[in-house]
Amino acid sequence: MDSAPSKLFQGIVSGAPLIDELPGSRVFDPKLLGDGQVAEPLHMNQKLGHLVEDAVACLIEASDRFDLVHRNLQLQPDPQTTLGELDFVLQDLESGHFIHLELAAKFYLALPTPDGIRLPGPDPADNYFTKLGRLRDHQLRLTQLHRDHLPELIRSEPIEVQHLILGILFDPADAKDPSQPDFIHPSCRRGRWVHVDALEAFFEPDARFELVPKPLWPVPLEFLRDVPLRSWNRREMNHRCVMLRVNQGVEPWFVVPAHFPESR
Repeated sequence: MDSAPSKLFQGIVSGAPLIDELPGSRVFDPKLLGDGQVAEPLHMNQKLGHLVEDAVACLIEASDRFDLVHRNLQLQPDPQTTLGELDFVLQDLESGHFIHLELAAKFYLALPTPDGIRLPGPDPADNYFTKLGRLRDHQLRLTQLHRDHLPELIRSEPIEVQHLILGILFDPADAKDPSQPDFIHPSCRRGRWVHVDALEAFFEPDARFELVPKPLWPVPLEFLRDVPLRSWNRREMNHRCVMLRVNQGVEPWFVVPAHFPESR
């Protein structure tokens, strides 16, 4: 895992976003952050969302294009009340414009049902449609709704709202066509998911399964060709979902417990 930070930086600047343009908010282009060659250390043993946020902060601070003006900026009319939090406020040094950037790393599994498609995450309490609604109705509207509570430096300045939602959309292993939920990015990373007790239906007995560590979930597998991963077999499965590289391929597989998406 010594190379994990550099792979994560590379994956962020080169990977495709999960969510496309939204009304009032366009996708932030991570390629503007440079080539991903950053020497800053990262604490890899933290929650994935915090890790990705730290990595993006390092990329911003190392870039020639942007100045990091605020991070995790809380909008508070008083010390006891928080109206919301801005992940990042950047200044584009080429144009001088300010950008409110919302960031997330999300992984969703397409689950067809008689009532339509569901898109739960590894934690079924999280789902694509809930995240999309929160983005559109709350997070991306904060600078519009609560301008009076912004710092004086940016309060009267035009602020462009952008988002960068990284991640993967996993389709069922036997799906004939990829799912197309609203606002999914046309080039988003794709994978397949399968219940652990159905693995034999899709893979030969000698299939090589390797565990992708959670800090590397945002990294396209083609960037991990030179990274040795630990072998995995289904006897290791417990209540947690796992992401796998199979037979050295570049399509990620997500293996879920037999009871998924019901929680226990």
